[in-house]
Amino acid sequence: MHEATLRLLELGLSNKEASVYLAMLEIGPAGVQDIAQKAGVNRSTTYLTLDELKKRGLASSSTENKKTLFTAESPSRLSAVLNRERDELESRKKKLQESIPYFMALYNAIDDKPQVRFFEGEEGIVALREFMAQSRGEYLSFTAIDEGTLRMANINPAQRLKMSRRVHGRYIFSLKPKFAIPKMDLTNWQVKQLPYGAYPFTGEINIVDNKVAAYVVKNKPLGILVENKEMTDLFRAMFNAAWQVGKPVDKRKMG
Repeated sequence: MHEATLRLLELGLSNKEASVYLAMLEIGPAGVQDIAQKAGVNRSTTYLTLDELKKRGLASSSTENKKTLFTAESPSRLSAVLNRERDELESRKKKLQESIPYFMALYNAIDDKPQVRFFEGEEGIVALREFMAQSRGEYLSFTAIDEGTLRMANINPAQRLKMSRRVHGRYIFSLKPKFAIPKMDLTNWQVKQLPYGAYPFTGEINIVDNKVAAYVVKNKPLGILVENKEMTDLFRAMFNAAWQVGKPVDKRKMG
């Protein structure tokens, strides 16, 4: 790249602005076609670039024999252009500082904003499980045991079994006919069952502290984590309603 072009780029001009400006410096007053050819920029782009250079005070136009000619302003104008743009930037920065309290008030208008994160693929599911297992509150798990759940259970089953031992809580499941319950340690759990046919759903929802994690499997495993007290309270209330209609299970017959 030409050294003059590099210097103009350092001063804040775009590559096309630098090329068109240098072309005008070299050929003097000229029409768009000649400037475009000299600069190596297509005609329509040259028109737009000339407009930008005129706005910045680096180019001017005149009419001669009904033809519009464009001329580069003296390079000494570059200093004035930079000073003006610096002043405009300082003005915008000042306005921003004055506006930040207003924007922060809008940002803080809702307390405890939901934080939503997505975990994709098998590695994502492993990471989400581990994150949820770090909590020490009562763990609520709502699961449909079917093709999707079994596929999810087979993602690092050792981690899943270890997690079931580390946490404590309540577990509601529905079991699709002809499917087996994945191996898990339910020592620290209360367990109830919902009839699969009466309450059909697929996937898994886990609730602990102010976190809700939902797992589904379609083309690839997907986990969604929501951290928000109001959202968690909503899911916890729904879980408790399901818990009331669930049937107690003999844990010795599971896992």
